[in-house]
Amino acid sequence: MTEAIRKERADGDPAERAAARGFRLLDVAGEPPGATVRDDQHPFPWLLDAAGRARRRGRRFRLVDSGKLEARDLEWLAAAGADLFTADDIRPVVFDLVRLGRTAEPSGAYVAFFHHGPLDEGEEAGRLGPDSLGELLRSGVDVHLSNRERSRPAGVLRRLALSRIRDGAELVYYHHGALSPEAETPAEEGAWVHVGDNAIDLLTDSERIRDLGRAARSAGGGIVLHVEKETDSILLDDLSRAGVHVLDKRPGSRSPRGRSLPGRSFYLDTTFLP
Repeated sequence: MTEAIRKERADGDPAERAAARGFRLLDVAGEPPGATVRDDQHPFPWLLDAAGRARRRGRRFRLVDSGKLEARDLEWLAAAGADLFTADDIRPVVFDLVRLGRTAEPSGAYVAFFHHGPLDEGEEAGRLGPDSLGELLRSGVDVHLSNRERSRPAGVLRRLALSRIRDGAELVYYHHGALSPEAETPAEEGAWVHVGDNAIDLLTDSERIRDLGRAARSAGGGIVLHVEKETDSILLDDLSRAGVHVLDKRPGSRSPRGRSLPGRSFYLDTTFLP
């Protein structure tokens, strides 16, 4: 369909405008780097067609779950190749998440689940605890956690990291504050751990970060260092050679350094620590 026809339809009634948006979605889904949309931005049939188009073209189709669609609809999208990004405040039912993870795997897609709630050892009604998160990891669902608002005990993080199946699901942890067992323990067991330089002295901690980067990479995960302060570029290059993924956010920087950051090692956006 030509752009002129699409523009003419876009100026018409609401149904024609919706169709024009749908065709634009198909175009974006088929081109690099693919598409990222919320499930409430387009009707389900357009999302399904776009996911299939992206898969056929070798692109990623990332769908942010707002809770609009039923779990069955998300299964269709996952089977078509859509990467699903959801969270405990949107989709807290373990059974639904496990099914989504298993449905996504044959198509090469994945499910990323962000857990904002507490990590209590005893699970209460309506709350996902460590046992449930471990089940998700064993089922192929990526689990993302942050200590921005809640503490994340090192022991629980270690258990979760050990629950993941190598070359299967990923545990991704966003650490705020100085290096501590909460950051080091999951990294050593193969999790992806994000740290920022706002609470780290890179000169003092460089050897520690370097060793941690090597350990994490050896275990199947990695360290992602977010750099915003002025820092010796030679030091950053040295950390990158050791296996640390450096996201250099300084003005005029060339980020990331070294190897590109795998898509499953962050929750949609690498510009912040959730």
